[in-house]
Amino acid sequence: MAFEEGYLIPFRKNLPEDPKTADQLIDVDRGGLSFRPITGVFENVAELDFFSMYPSIIANYNLSYETINCPHRECTAKLPTGYRVCTKREGIVPKALRFLLNRRIHYKELMKRSQNRREIFDRRQKGLKWLLVVSFGYLGYKNAVFGRIESHETTTAIGRQLLLFVKEIAESRGFRLLHALTDSVWIYRKDATEKDYRELETVLNEKLKRRFKGINKNLIDFRINLEGIFDWIVFLPSKEDGIGVPNRFYGKFRNRELKVRGIELRRSDSPYFIKVFQEEVLNVLKKANNKEEFLDKLKETEELLNSYKDKLRNGDFSIFQLSVKKRVSKDPTTYQKRTDISETAGTLLKEGIKVNPGERINIIYVKDKYIKGLPLEIYIKHPKPLDINRYERLLEDSYLPFRIVRSML
Repeated sequence: MAFEEGYLIPFRKNLPEDPKTADQLIDVDRGGLSFRPITGVFENVAELDFFSMYPSIIANYNLSYETINCPHRECTAKLPTGYRVCTKREGIVPKALRFLLNRRIHYKELMKRSQNRREIFDRRQKGLKWLLVVSFGYLGYKNAVFGRIESHETTTAIGRQLLLFVKEIAESRGFRLLHALTDSVWIYRKDATEKDYRELETVLNEKLKRRFKGINKNLIDFRINLEGIFDWIVFLPSKEDGIGVPNRFYGKFRNRELKVRGIELRRSDSPYFIKVFQEEVLNVLKKANNKEEFLDKLKETEELLNSYKDKLRNGDFSIFQLSVKKRVSKDPTTYQKRTDISETAGTLLKEGIKVNPGERINIIYVKDKYIKGLPLEIYIKHPKPLDINRYERLLEDSYLPFRIVRSML
């Protein structure tokens, strides 16, 4: 788009961050808003998500490299962060995002009208979604040619206003906010029906349209959509202090789909054996349609834990299922403390296999007083007794998100 519009593109970024006082930094550089969730098991909870919140803010408020504090004297429009923004022309970043946003809206409309090609359109809109997601990070990247930290700060500032506005409207209509995270809210009212949640969705979108006007003429209306209603959802506490963790929960929508965040099943460094165990536990809990049934099903999962412990003790697994994938953060020769990562990377180095920072290594925990782990590739050639006790501890830890529920009641 920069080429098409005839932009003179800088070879390197040449616009530094504007000077700020300490008070200004504290005020504007605060990031996205996240609440500490109320921990416990809840039923009949609705999740509402903004449609591409940050890209919509960038497009509607004309946030770009060249538009913040522009040289035009007549551009006096102020942003929530106190910066001026250009009103004479649309910035290169908003212009590029507007095309992607409209395209994603188009595919979402096609999904509603065409059941035969619904999956194809869904994949396309999801691809656009992730392009839009990284556009926000691009604005804040220090070496991005069209990046600008002031645009990044303003985006999160307006995002915080949007989230708090939704919270206030929902609470004024008798709903209780259980959790809010950047562009999503989880709300609850004991007697609320799907119709009530749909009506709230309509009211919120009408009020958002009136309250947040933006700067650009061709606005893409801010929209918050009812993602679904949970039969049950569990917000988990921190292992350290017992306070709710923003991105650690699991629950089941009424359409029987599970939503899982922050537990081993979603972690890239969890052994496949552990992931399969958690998936089986969740499949048992998935049969529950309310909080009471959930607690009954939870008792059944104890048997699953014992059966997986037996599998470990009896060798009923593939060695590939026990591989722990971890990322090497620096040159293996610079590690000062002995860890499973440093020892595994060091072993690979001795075998002539160079490991670069950022690469992942496959670790197998072995029972050896001299080393904590072996690379999977070396273990296959020269197997040693496995540290089954350590894998049992990993299994126990992976069951904690389910076991801890009883202590929260």
